[in-house]
Amino acid sequence: QVGILDVDLCGPSIPRMFRVQNSDVHQCDSGWVPVFVDQDKSISLMSIGFLLEKPDDAVVWRGPKKNALIKQFVDDVAWGDLDFLIVDTPPGTSDEHISTVEALRPYKPLGAILVTTPQ
Repeated sequence: QVGILDVDLCGPSIPRMFRVQNSDVHQCDSGWVPVFVDQDKSISLMSIGFLLEKPDDAVVWRGPKKNALIKQFVDDVAWGDLDFLIVDTPPGTSDEHISTVEALRPYKPLGAILVTTPQ
Protein backbone atom coordinates (compact mmCIF):
# COMPACT_ATOMS: atom_id res chain seq x y z
CA GLN A 1 0.00 0.00 0.00
CA VAL A 2 1.48 3.29 -1.12
CA GLY A 3 0.28 6.79 -0.29
CA ILE A 4 1.43 9.78 -2.29
CA LEU A 5 1.12 13.12 -0.54
CA ASP A 6 1.52 16.21 -2.72
CA VAL A 7 2.56 19.09 -0.46
CA ASP A 8 3.65 21.28 -3.36
CA LEU A 9 0.73 23.55 -2.55
CA CYS A 10 1.58 26.27 -5.08
CA GLY A 11 2.11 23.83 -7.95
CA PRO A 12 0.34 20.53 -7.32
CA SER A 13 1.40 18.21 -10.15
CA ILE A 14 0.68 14.75 -8.76
CA PRO A 15 -3.01 14.59 -9.87
CA ARG A 16 -2.00 15.45 -13.44
CA MET A 17 0.94 13.02 -13.42
CA PHE A 18 -1.41 10.16 -12.50
CA ARG A 19 -4.16 11.41 -14.84
CA VAL A 20 -6.71 11.73 -12.05
CA GLN A 21 -6.93 15.53 -11.96
CA ASN A 22 -10.73 15.43 -12.41
CA SER A 23 -11.25 13.24 -9.35
CA ASP A 24 -12.95 14.43 -6.18
CA VAL A 25 -12.01 13.95 -2.55
CA HIS A 26 -14.85 12.73 -0.34
CA GLN A 27 -15.44 12.69 3.40
CA CYS A 28 -15.80 9.60 5.57
CA ASP A 29 -15.91 9.03 9.34
CA SER A 30 -12.10 9.08 9.53
CA GLY A 31 -11.61 12.20 7.42
CA TRP A 32 -10.91 12.73 3.74
CA VAL A 33 -10.81 9.71 1.47
CA PRO A 34 -7.76 9.91 -0.80
CA VAL A 35 -8.07 9.40 -4.54
CA PHE A 36 -7.19 5.86 -5.57
CA VAL A 37 -5.25 5.36 -8.79
CA ASP A 38 -5.81 1.66 -9.39
CA GLN A 39 -8.58 -0.94 -9.06
CA ASP A 40 -6.84 -2.66 -6.13
CA LYS A 41 -6.71 0.64 -4.22
CA SER A 42 -3.02 0.06 -3.56
CA ILE A 43 -1.96 3.59 -4.55
CA SER A 44 -3.74 6.53 -2.93
CA LEU A 45 -3.15 10.24 -3.55
CA MET A 46 -3.88 13.44 -1.68
CA SER A 47 -3.23 16.85 -3.14
CA ILE A 48 -4.61 20.35 -2.92
CA GLY A 49 -5.11 19.93 -6.66
CA PHE A 50 -8.23 17.87 -5.87
CA LEU A 51 -9.66 20.69 -3.77
CA LEU A 52 -9.28 23.51 -6.30
CA GLU A 53 -12.21 24.64 -8.40
CA LYS A 54 -9.99 24.75 -11.50
CA PRO A 55 -6.75 22.74 -11.72
CA ASP A 56 -4.75 25.80 -12.76
CA ASP A 57 -5.98 28.03 -9.92
CA ALA A 58 -3.13 29.70 -8.07
CA VAL A 59 -2.64 28.96 -4.38
CA VAL A 60 -0.66 31.69 -2.70
CA TRP A 61 -0.63 30.80 0.97
CA ARG A 62 1.90 31.57 3.64
CA GLY A 63 3.19 29.88 6.79
CA PRO A 64 0.32 29.06 9.17
CA LYS A 65 -2.23 28.26 6.48
CA LYS A 66 0.22 25.99 4.60
CA ASN A 67 1.27 24.30 7.84
CA ALA A 68 -2.34 23.64 8.85
CA LEU A 69 -3.22 22.06 5.51
CA ILE A 70 -0.14 19.81 5.54
CA LYS A 71 -0.99 18.69 9.07
CA GLN A 72 -4.56 18.04 7.95
CA PHE A 73 -3.31 16.01 4.96
CA VAL A 74 -1.27 13.83 7.32
CA ASP A 75 -3.76 13.55 10.21
CA ASP A 76 -7.20 13.83 8.61
CA VAL A 77 -6.84 11.67 5.50
CA ALA A 78 -8.04 8.06 5.73
CA TRP A 79 -4.77 6.64 4.40
CA GLY A 80 -5.30 3.20 5.92
CA ASP A 81 -2.27 1.01 6.63
CA LEU A 82 0.51 2.21 4.34
CA ASP A 83 3.75 0.44 3.57
CA PHE A 84 5.21 3.63 2.08
CA LEU A 85 4.30 7.30 2.02
CA ILE A 86 5.86 9.27 -0.83
CA VAL A 87 5.87 13.02 -0.27
CA ASP A 88 6.25 15.39 -3.21
CA THR A 89 7.53 18.75 -2.01
CA PRO A 90 8.20 21.99 -3.86
CA PRO A 91 11.74 22.85 -4.91
CA GLY A 92 13.88 24.86 -2.53
CA THR A 93 13.80 25.14 1.23
CA SER A 94 10.28 26.28 1.95
CA ASP A 95 7.98 25.73 4.93
CA GLU A 96 6.48 22.62 3.37
CA HIS A 97 9.52 20.49 4.18
CA ILE A 98 9.63 21.37 7.86
CA SER A 99 5.84 21.19 8.23
CA THR A 100 5.75 17.72 6.71
CA VAL A 101 8.48 16.38 8.98
CA GLU A 102 6.76 17.88 12.03
CA ALA A 103 3.37 16.45 11.01
CA LEU A 104 4.86 12.97 10.50
CA ARG A 105 6.90 12.96 13.73
CA PRO A 106 4.11 11.54 15.97
CA TYR A 107 3.79 8.55 13.61
CA LYS A 108 7.44 7.63 14.18
CA PRO A 109 8.40 6.75 10.60
CA LEU A 110 11.00 3.98 10.35
CA GLY A 111 13.11 5.99 7.94
CA ALA A 112 13.21 8.24 4.95
CA ILE A 113 14.74 8.35 1.51
CA LEU A 114 15.38 11.79 0.11
CA VAL A 115 15.63 12.33 -3.63
CA THR A 116 16.78 15.71 -4.89
CA THR A 117 17.65 17.27 -8.21
CA PRO A 118 20.59 19.62 -8.81
CA GLN A 119 18.57 22.68 -9.79
